[in-house]
Formats: sequence, C-alpha cells, structure tokens
Amino acid sequence: MIGFFFRRMLEAIPVLALVLLAVFSLTHLIPGDPAVMLLGPDASNQQIMALRHDLHLDTPLYLQFGAYLMQLLHGDLGESLRTGRPVAASLALYLPATSELAVTALFFSLFIGLPLGILAAKKPGGIMDRILQLYTLCGVSIPAFLLAFGLQIVFCSWLDWLPVAGRSSAFAPHALTSGFALTSALLHGNISMLADLGSHILLPALVLGTFIAATLARFLRNTMLETLSADYILTARAKGLRQTQILLSQALPNAIGPAIMVLGVQFGDMLGGAILTETVFSWPGVGRYMFEAIRTRDYPAIQSTTLVFAIIFMIVSLTTDVMTALIDPRLRNGRSS
Repeated sequence: MIGFFFRRMLEAIPVLALVLLAVFSLTHLIPGDPAVMLLGPDASNQQIMALRHDLHLDTPLYLQFGAYLMQLLHGDLGESLRTGRPVAASLALYLPATSELAVTALFFSLFIGLPLGILAAKKPGGIMDRILQLYTLCGVSIPAFLLAFGLQIVFCSWLDWLPVAGRSSAFAPHALTSGFALTSALLHGNISMLADLGSHILLPALVLGTFIAATLARFLRNTMLETLSADYILTARAKGLRQTQILLSQALPNAIGPAIMVLGVQFGDMLGGAILTETVFSWPGVGRYMFEAIRTRDYPAIQSTTLVFAIIFMIVSLTTDVMTALIDPRLRNGRSS
C-alpha cells in the first residue's frame, strides 16, 4: 500500500509541471494589458511603459517563467498586480470560505446522490428511477450560473426565505472572525451564528452539489444494476434474502468503489464551478478572487490560484485512489480484473 501511495505521488509531479507551464502560457495569452487595466484608459504611453517595466512585463516570457519558478521554489506566490498584497496572504484569507463551501456541497451530493441511486436500482423503471432520470437531466444540463440565478429568484426574491448573497449577515460581523467560520460555530455550539452562516451557505452549496449528486446517483444506479446480475447475487436471492438486504449488504459494497472514483473526478468540476457560483452569490472565496484576477489580468493571482486549485484536485485524486485501493486490493498492483 505504501508503494502504491508513493507511485501515485511520483505520477503527480510531471502533471503539476505541465499545469504550471500551461497556466503560465495561457495566462499571458489573455487579451489585454495589465498595465492598461491598472492605470485606466487615460494613462499615457510613458506611464504604461514605466509600469510594465516595474512589473517586469517587458522581459521575455521565458525569463518571466524562470523568475516565477524561482519564486515558487522559495515558497513565494508573488504579489497581486491589482492589490499589491502577497497572493499567499489573500489565498489564506479566502481559502477557508471556499473549503467550507466545497465540503458542504460534497455532503449535499452524498446525502442526495447515494439514496437516490440505491432507490433507483431497487426497482428499474419505477417511480424513483424516473425521478432520477429527470434529476440527472436537469442537474447535468442546467449551467451553474443559471441554476444560481433561478434559486435566488425563488428562495430570495419570491419566498424571502434565504439571503441572496454573502457569507454572513451585516449584523453578524463576529461570524468572520474565524477563517473557518461555520466550523467554528459548529464546534462552539453557537446556534445563532450557525443558523446565520447556514442560511448563507445553503444555496451556493446546493448549486455546486447538484451536478455531482446527479452524476453520482446515475453512476451508482448503473453500477449496482450490473452487480445485481452477478452469480453471487442470484445465490443470495435463492437463500431468501430480501431485496433491500441484497442491495445494502451485497451490491452496494461492490459498487461504492467506482462511485468514489467518480466523486473524486467530479470534485474538479466543482472547483471550476466555484468560480461562477462564488461570483453570483458574492461568496468571499478563492473562486471569486480568481474571477476578479482574470477580469483585471492579474497574472500572479491567476497563476497561483490555478496552481492551488490543481494541487487541491491532485490531493483529492490521490485520496480517492488510496480509498479505492483499500476497497479493491487489485488496484494496488495496477490490475483492474
């Protein structure tokens, strides 16, 4: 198992190197000049050239890339062109909010996806299977931003049940004293703070978790149906086991491994969706920070934020591989059958 872990770690190194090169190259291909974005359209050519020189944007790209790599080797993510603050400090400020949003969305996808997939597999073609088909169609087809706007209209404007944006109410500034505010409120048993934060995180987590829940439920349903046709399932039925017992004790343990792999892969899509979702809901997280960086051509912020997203995705993928290998020992030796 240790060898499997280190093999996956070594495989991640060239992937990370390619991500660095691709992000740096694509970032500098974005139309627009950061110096013009910072100074405004009324700036003179002399001012623009001076700022480009100060920001080292007038040097060849390979020298800029080399300087960026040296910064990374020293643990320096650079300074934001837009704010002048170290990017690492900004990410440390915004990452807790995104982490809590992602974990909440993940719990939502498990809470919805697992039962829906099991119930749909219990009776193919039944009412729950048809509900799953409709939910999957909507969850996969509707863009995240469109779903976010729709939920805001229904629950915030029409029903006035939930806040439209932000992480906490204006009258609760204490909620932001901790980076992991929701976790802090939960651990300290602060019910009022927990209710306020929960009402704000509900809709963004619902938007992010909908696609994952739909994909997970559909995949789990199909995998369990394949498992139910195996010989040992027929033997279990011959012994008189009920359908529910067969599903939970026989089919689900064999189908959960592939479902975990799908969940890990979909986590990357959730990180990408966080950029739009956090922007729509004014959520003070890394996704919104990256959106502002892209809008202002803030090269260091874009590069470093994408790098952090890539590292998080690789950690999740590695964790998924290890969990799947623990469930299915054949994967530790690179065999699938």
